[in-house]
Amino acid sequence: MCGRLACLLEGEALSVRCEYRTRAGETERPEWEGSYHTPSYNIPPTTQVPVLYGRMGRRYLRSMRWGLVPSTHSKPLKQFTLSTHNCCSETLLERPIYSRVYKQGRRCVVPAAGFYEWSSTKGAEKVPHFVHPTREGQLMYIAGLYDVCRLEGDGSALYSVSLITTSASPSISWLHHRMPALLESEEEIREWLHGGQLQSQSLLSLLHPRTCISLYPVRKTVNSVHTNGPDCLTRQDPPKKRKSLTMDKFFAKKPKIDSNEEESKADSKVEKQDKEENSIRESKEDFVKEEIKSQ
Repeated sequence: MCGRLACLLEGEALSVRCEYRTRAGETERPEWEGSYHTPSYNIPPTTQVPVLYGRMGRRYLRSMRWGLVPSTHSKPLKQFTLSTHNCCSETLLERPIYSRVYKQGRRCVVPAAGFYEWSSTKGAEKVPHFVHPTREGQLMYIAGLYDVCRLEGDGSALYSVSLITTSASPSISWLHHRMPALLESEEEIREWLHGGQLQSQSLLSLLHPRTCISLYPVRKTVNSVHTNGPDCLTRQDPPKKRKSLTMDKFFAKKPKIDSNEEESKADSKVEKQDKEENSIRESKEDFVKEEIKSQ
C-alpha cells in the first residue's frame, strides 16, 4: 500500500532534480505543463501529486489528481467512487481500467521525498513510519499509470494517476506486506516512460520489491490529512515499556535472616540506648554539682 506521500520541492527545483539525457546525449529538464505542484509534507489520495511522464521522446511534469479516473468517465467527479490511488503490479493487466492505459503507453513516474506507512499487524498499535531513499537527499521515483478524462460541465481535462505497488521487500515487510514499485536508475525510468505501446509484459519485470529504502517512526500527528509541516517528518521513537512486577516476583521468598544475627542486632541497639541514657544522666549530675559549687 501507499496511502500518503511527501514531496518537498517546488516547481523549478523539482524540474532540476528530474534532469535527463535525450537520445542525442543532451541534458534537458522536463517542462512543466499546467501550474506548479505545491510542496507538501503530507499528501493524501484525491489531492494533487507531481507526475513525470514522456511524450515523443521528451519528458514533462504536471500536477495530477492522485486516484486514476478513466477517460471513459464523463460524469461529475463526485460520482466516481472507485478507489484507484494504488494498483497491484501482479494484476495490472487483468483490470481494464489499468491495462488499457498501460498498453497505450500512459506510464509515468511520481517523484517524492518518501511515503508514510503504518503497521498492518492485527492488534498492534499503528505507529506511522516515514519511508525514504537510503541515500540522503535522493528522490524516490514511484512507477505509475495516468489517464485523462473530460468531466461533465466545463469539459476541462482532468489528469489523474495511480501508483503501482508490489510485494514488500525484507526492508519493510515487517511493517507492511506491500510497497510502491520503485525505479532506481535513469535507465529504468527511460524504459518505463518511453517503452512505447507494448502488448507484452516486458516492462512489468521492472516492478519488483526494492531494498534501497530506510525508515523511522514519526509523530502520530501525520495520521490527520489536515496536518502539514516539518513536524510530520520529526522522528519519534515509541516509549519504552516499563517492566511489570510478575506474580512470580511478587510471591518470591525473601531471603531468611539468621536468628542469632537478629538477636545480636537487638542487643547492640539496647546497649546503644543504655549508653546514651547514662551519658545524659552523668551530664545532669555534673551540671548540678557545678551549680552547688557556685553557690
